Amino acid sequence: MLTKDLLWWPESCDLRFPVQESGTTVRQLTSAPAITHNLYCEQPYCSLDGNRLALFRTRDACPATPGELLVYDIARYRVARLATEVSGIGAGMMAVANAAWSGVIYATSGRDESKRLLRFHLDALQAEDLFAWNSIPGAGLFTIRGDHKFGLTAARTGRHDSDGRPLFGVFCVNLDNGAYEEIHHSPDICNPHLQYQLGAGNRIMVQENRGCLVDDKGNVLRSCDARGVGLYSIEADGNDRRDFPVGPPYTPSTTGHECWIGESERALVTLSAVYHDGQRSGNVVEVSHDSPLPRVVFESPFIWNHISASRCGRYFVTDCYQQSGVPLLIGSIATGKTRVLCDSLTSGGGAQYSHAHPYLTSDNKYVVFNSDRTGLPQVYIASVPEEFLRSIK
Repeated sequence: MLTKDLLWWPESCDLRFPVQESGTTVRQLTSAPAITHNLYCEQPYCSLDGNRLALFRTRDACPATPGELLVYDIARYRVARLATEVSGIGAGMMAVANAAWSGVIYATSGRDESKRLLRFHLDALQAEDLFAWNSIPGAGLFTIRGDHKFGLTAARTGRHDSDGRPLFGVFCVNLDNGAYEEIHHSPDICNPHLQYQLGAGNRIMVQENRGCLVDDKGNVLRSCDARGVGLYSIEADGNDRRDFPVGPPYTPSTTGHECWIGESERALVTLSAVYHDGQRSGNVVEVSHDSPLPRVVFESPFIWNHISASRCGRYFVTDCYQQSGVPLLIGSIATGKTRVLCDSLTSGGGAQYSHAHPYLTSDNKYVVFNSDRTGLPQVYIASVPEEFLRSIK
C-alpha cells in the first residue's frame, strides 16, 4: 500500500490557449484516463515552497471507493504515486488532510481492519506509517493543527437528539499515539468543513447545515432547512462556540464554502445571494467574531462559489458558474480590486471532481484547479505573473 521508492512519469503539457489578457500560461498536469483532482481548495495541499502538489486519483466515481494519492513536481513536470487504497472525499467528508501549505499530508490507506494512518512530507519525499485507524471514527482526518500534534475527524456518534436526528461528532486525534476523544457534537454538522486556524491559532471553523437530514447510508436527503447554512468556530477543546454573522438572519445562506484568512481569526465566505453591506453589493464577504456584520470584499452581481485565501493572507481566488467558461478570479482582500486570470472550462456538475476548487500555491506563482474540459477531470495550473498581482494591490 505504501510506495517506498517513487517512480516518476510525465503526464503534463503546456496548453496552447488563445493569448489571455492576464498573461497567464495554463498547464494540464495530468492526462491519464482516470478521475484526478486537487483534493480541495480551503486548506491547500501544497508544499511550503510551492513546487509540489498532492493529488487524488480514482477510476471509480463512487466516493466510497479508495483511490491513489499522488505528488506532482511543478519544476520537473513529473508525477509519482505516494500510496494506494487511500480514502478520498465522500458524503461531504474529507479523508486526506494537512495543515495548509505545509506540504505534510495525512491519509488513511487500506480497508476495514487493515486501515492505517500515513504521513507524507512532500518536500523531503518521506513517508511515515503512524498507527492503525480501524478503531477511530470516520474515514480519515479533515484538518491538522499547525504544530502537527492533533488532527480532527467527524462521524456519526450513534446517538440522537430529542427530535430523533442523528448526532454527528467532532473527534480530536492525537497524532503521536492515535488516542482520540469526542470534543463537539451537533445534528447540523453532516458536512462540517472542519478547519484548524492556521499557524499557532487554536480555533476550529465549523460549517453548520441547519436542519440537514441524512439517512443511514450517508445520503443527504436535505442539505439544510429555511435557516440555511451558517458558520461558527470553537476552541480546540470543543468549547466556546462563537457564531460568525453569516446565514439568516444576518445574510443569505452561505454556499457552504469558507476559509481562514492567513493566520488571523477572520474568514472569507461566499453567500448564496448578493448581499449589501451599506457600501458594496456582492456575495464574497469577510467575517470575524469582532464585527457585527460582514464586509463585502468586492462589488459583483454574480454568485461566486469556491473560495480560497492566499498563504500570505492578502489575496483570494474564486470561481463562478454563472459565467461562461467558469472564470477564475483573483482579488485583493484589502482593496477589493479583482481580475480574471483564466477560464477553468469545467462543467461544475454534481460531482466534486467537476468543480474548479482553485487555490494559490504558497508562493502565489500558480493557481491550481480542476477541469473536466477534456471529458475527464484533470488537474491544471495557471501561472500568476508578477504584474498581474501588482495590478490589484
